[in-house]
Amino acid sequence: MIIRFISDLHLEFYENIDKFLSKFASPMDNEVCILAGDIGDPFKENYDIFMKFISKTFVKTFVITGNHEYYNSSIEKTNSHLEEYFKQFDNISFLNNKCEFYENHWFIGTTLWSKITNKEYKINDVDYISDFDCEKYNKLNEECVKFLNDNIKENSIIITHHVPSYDLIDRHYKRYMFNYNEWFYCNMNDFIKDNKDKIKAWVYGHTHIQSVKTIEGILFLCNPIGYPTENPNFSLNSSIII
Repeated sequence: MIIRFISDLHLEFYENIDKFLSKFASPMDNEVCILAGDIGDPFKENYDIFMKFISKTFVKTFVITGNHEYYNSSIEKTNSHLEEYFKQFDNISFLNNKCEFYENHWFIGTTLWSKITNKEYKINDVDYISDFDCEKYNKLNEECVKFLNDNIKENSIIITHHVPSYDLIDRHYKRYMFNYNEWFYCNMNDFIKDNKDKIKAWVYGHTHIQSVKTIEGILFLCNPIGYPTENPNFSLNSSIII
């Protein structure tokens, strides 16, 4: 099975997304697509245009939310909207704390909100998501971690938006204080170690820096596009064979 993995397109910053669509190489037969969050504003037209393109292009796609999908809205409203929106597609699965068996693998998806220990340091999520604060952030973290612990299975491919290990912090961000980085990284090292024989691969986003790294024998993959001024040589065609 060939899996193409992408995150952090941030389509909300573009009026016209033709430049993205034109960069997609034609997929191989039965190629699967993973969209690991921060794809765009799900209430805007270009998000709909993009998803309809993805549906026509790939035989199967798995989608999760990042943090930006919830901006200018609330967690509950956006989740409800997306659950209804994706019903129109028979080949796109919205994995919001859900898992699905496909081609002899379990695809397990969750935003994996991180755990905040120092509430003095805040990022835009608290200001741009309605009814949102550190307490709710941590409650969502507990729900996501519990979901993963309850649903991990043999031959799992895990999809999260937040970065699942501090071992994956890029050197560019290591100069930042821990209290800032914890908004982006979730310490799942014990979970990773305990389930290393079950997890085939882990696709994530949020960090805006491309990475392929192996931890405990598990392949961790990140292919973000980033904001308009970032990653000018981005690729929409990074893939792996499972």
